[in-house]
Amino acid sequence: MKTLIAILVTFFFANKTSAQKNGAVTGKIVTENKEGQIKLRAVASNESDLYSNLNYIMVSVKKGKGGNSTNKQSGKFSLNPKETKTLSEVNLNLSKNDGLKVFLFVKDEETDQVIAKDSLEINGNHFTSDVSYIPERDLELTGLTIDNTKTKIGQMFYDSFYKKYNQIPKKFEGTITISEMPTFGRNTRISVEVDDQLIHAFLSKPDEESIDAEADRALANLIAYNSRNSLRNKEFKY
Repeated sequence: MKTLIAILVTFFFANKTSAQKNGAVTGKIVTENKEGQIKLRAVASNESDLYSNLNYIMVSVKKGKGGNSTNKQSGKFSLNPKETKTLSEVNLNLSKNDGLKVFLFVKDEETDQVIAKDSLEINGNHFTSDVSYIPERDLELTGLTIDNTKTKIGQMFYDSFYKKYNQIPKKFEGTITISEMPTFGRNTRISVEVDDQLIHAFLSKPDEESIDAEADRALANLIAYNSRNSLRNKEFKY
């Protein structure tokens, strides 16, 4: 399994926090601190008189006590002449002892070439021995654990699950996505999916013990799902 950390790219380190410009399209990561959280916004601008069809990928890697957690946002978008557009927003809990790296790529939809990029680093020394690099042409976003939680309870579940997942000897192929959606009252529904297959879901409770137990159940379901898939693949391999 290729971890997300393995896709971080060397050319960002020349200008860690300045937007990179190729032609008339720029991409920038905008930050805002609010109520103990940091909000990240991916913003793209078109300074030309031409209409543009584009793709974007924003990847954030946070290193804390429980290990590395990742978040990926991506999608297609278009820019009218002289237009500036917010592509995505991510809210992260970040303590003074956490490290954070964020990377933004803007690609031309037709050629798939990166035409703009930006990066952000907070407490980057936390990653000194962990980050490896590969060329931009080999950038892949497979084998990820993606954090799409919205609340502190959701983040607590993600951190607990990710810590337990990191302790198992063999990681899984495919993309694990942890999402959170509002429900009635103050509860939220937290779900764990692997390549769009629902593995585990539950209604959140503001209880650390319950959250930790749900993380155990989610990991057990993930292991069982992977075992079934491995067996099925062997049965149909000729």
